[in-house]
Order: sequence, then C-alpha cells, then structure tokens
Amino acid sequence: MIGFKETATVVLLTAGLILAHTSPAAETNNQPTSNENNTKPVAIYRLGDQGPMGGKVYYVADSGEHGLEAKTADEINTLSWNDAVTVASAYSAGWHLPTKTELKILYEQRHVVGGFAKDDYWSSTELDSNSAWIQGFFNGDQDRYNKYSKLSVRVVRAF
Repeated sequence: MIGFKETATVVLLTAGLILAHTSPAAETNNQPTSNENNTKPVAIYRLGDQGPMGGKVYYVADSGEHGLEAKTADEINTLSWNDAVTVASAYSAGWHLPTKTELKILYEQRHVVGGFAKDDYWSSTELDSNSAWIQGFFNGDQDRYNKYSKLSVRVVRAF
C-alpha cells in the first residue's frame, strides 16, 4: 500500500512534468536559469526565439528575460488606424499596435521576424486627432498618415 507521502510525491512530480511540458516558455530554445533571488526558473530569450505568447522575439533586454515579440503574420486586410487599434487590442494578453519606437525596432529586425509586405505599417503613436505615425517597410521611413488611410498592421507585445 502506498502511503500519503509517496502519493503526494508522485502527484507533485507528475504535475511538474505536465506543467513543464505545456509551458510556452519551455518551447523556447533556451535553458531556464534562476533569477536573482534563486526562487524560480526564468526563461532567457534571444532574437528569433518563440516568445512566451507564440510571437517571434525581435527585441531582448540585456537580462534576456524581457523584450518584445511580434505576431508572425500581418493582419489579413489593410486597416484604418481606428480599426487597427481595435483589432490589436482584441487579442488581449498585452498584444497592441506598436508604438512608433517599437515599430522602428521591428523594422530594423524585420529579417528576424519575416513575412512583412513592402508597405507602410501603422503605429499607435498619434500626431494629432487626424493623423498617426507610420513605418515604411520598403524604404525605412517614418511619416504621418491620415488615420482613414488603409495600411498594414502587425501586432506586438512586451514580455
């Protein structure tokens, strides 16, 4: 007969294996390491890794624990700025239309993420009530466009 202690050990080991197997962070190419407090493992990310929510990592802080990930594909249709903001926020879990700065970094790392059109992409950064900043993925320029223009959209999130 198995005692309480042995049963609890088996249950905890099984739960740990299941969680480790299904954890999004475990799907990265990285080995978990300990944080400063040595209290729990943390994932260390590199450019091009799969991010914690399934996007492609395109920026990583020096620690490797935090950064930015982008969806692996553009939205199907080109969208006005207001529609782009609505679609991006519908993903929840922190996904959003990138700021002007996040979008510039994404442009600089476009070959890491891949799949971009040679088109202009919306940022969430507004210039005024009628226009917002865009990033050109053909020539790298940043400019302002009327919010009613239909442009490409790639959603990002911080982790």
